[in-house]
Amino acid sequence: MKNMKSLRKKIDRADKRIVKLLNKRAAYADEIGKIKEKLGLEIYSPEREKQVIDNVCKANPGPLNDEAVRRVYERIIDESRRLERESAEERRVSMRPGELWKAIKRGSPQINSVDLRQKKNLVLLAASALVAFMVFLFVVFITPYHEAHGRGIVVTIEHGASAEEVFTQLARDNLITNKLLFKLAARILSLDHKIKAGKYVFAGHFSDDDVLNVISSGKSNLIVTVTVPEGFTVRQIASVYHRELGVDSLRFVREALGDSMATILNIPSKNLEGYLFPQTYDFYYGTPSSEIITRMVEQFKSFFNDSLRSRAVETGYSVSQIMKIASIVEAEAKVDSERALIASVYYNRLRRGMPLEADPTIEYAMGEHARVYYKDLQIDSPYNTYRRVGLPPTPICNPGAKSILAALYPDTTKYLFFVATGTGGHRFSDTYREHLRAVKAYRRAMMRE
Repeated sequence: MKNMKSLRKKIDRADKRIVKLLNKRAAYADEIGKIKEKLGLEIYSPEREKQVIDNVCKANPGPLNDEAVRRVYERIIDESRRLERESAEERRVSMRPGELWKAIKRGSPQINSVDLRQKKNLVLLAASALVAFMVFLFVVFITPYHEAHGRGIVVTIEHGASAEEVFTQLARDNLITNKLLFKLAARILSLDHKIKAGKYVFAGHFSDDDVLNVISSGKSNLIVTVTVPEGFTVRQIASVYHRELGVDSLRFVREALGDSMATILNIPSKNLEGYLFPQTYDFYYGTPSSEIITRMVEQFKSFFNDSLRSRAVETGYSVSQIMKIASIVEAEAKVDSERALIASVYYNRLRRGMPLEADPTIEYAMGEHARVYYKDLQIDSPYNTYRRVGLPPTPICNPGAKSILAALYPDTTKYLFFVATGTGGHRFSDTYREHLRAVKAYRRAMMRE
């Protein structure tokens, strides 16, 4: 707090020096104006204006950038022109027609009277005051007065919020120095209509200018850590990103389950189900769904490296087939030690031409995770592995590393069946008779509970 008071006192002293210098500049400009009047020269010269702006930009030491200084001087020159035109018009109107014609015949220097010079002095003083105010505004606006400790301050700008509502919110959260000055600066910089909805974070030292630039950029600077669990479908993943990042879940699903992105990303599948690699990611809030999908697929490619691709060739199955088996293993396995065993069951069934009869494929066909009844086994879908022999058209979820490795390195068994034990694991059987006994044992266990 003491440091802030000291800085503000220094600003007050700087403002006084600025006003003195601007008044001195106005006096010099007035003398030049008088000389131009006598010589019959134009008051304003485009070449001179350009030279003035170039000179001040060359001598600009900061923290104002050249663009800010240029805007200040351009506005001063524009204001001076407007006042000059109004003053000249007032003088012409006040003259009688005969006097005006004589003055015109005598030349423009004769029109400029003592009154005009006085008005010019007022214009210069007004311009000086304007410069002082603009310098004060930009110094206050750009100086990093604010400080946020720890992880910073998170601001959520809702869709449909007006600029006035946003300014009030920022002032209430003590993120800006003064609401009126902030509003004025936003209007001068033409950013008051460019404020975007989203979540933004402000940490460390920051200025009003930093706040305005961030909220008008449309790009959130808030990094959110998102964990995507193994075995989630594209639709479930879309819900996670909608909740955590504000992503449009319908757009996410449409892009991930369409064939265009699979083609662009060189994935051997009709869509990207199965290839959104589950793990923990860091994304900026509001990151477009296409960027999220691309990053997750690239992470899958990074995991499924050349070594694993070579292993897939050794198994005699394609990457696409391996991922379908891995997704079913992911949906079935509850114990890590059983993943390779479950994979062996499905490989054994494929070799014998038996239907996989995997309940998770029925759930995927129904579009929900629910208990599967006998009537559901008759559903007409290419994902019904009870009625169709072979693998489903695509993976049924997005498997994690353990299930992919289990599909690549299955155990060597003769198992063709397995059923839950009721305690998290499964009982595996070689024959259908053994399997029926295991099913009866499972049902008795469920009845006792």
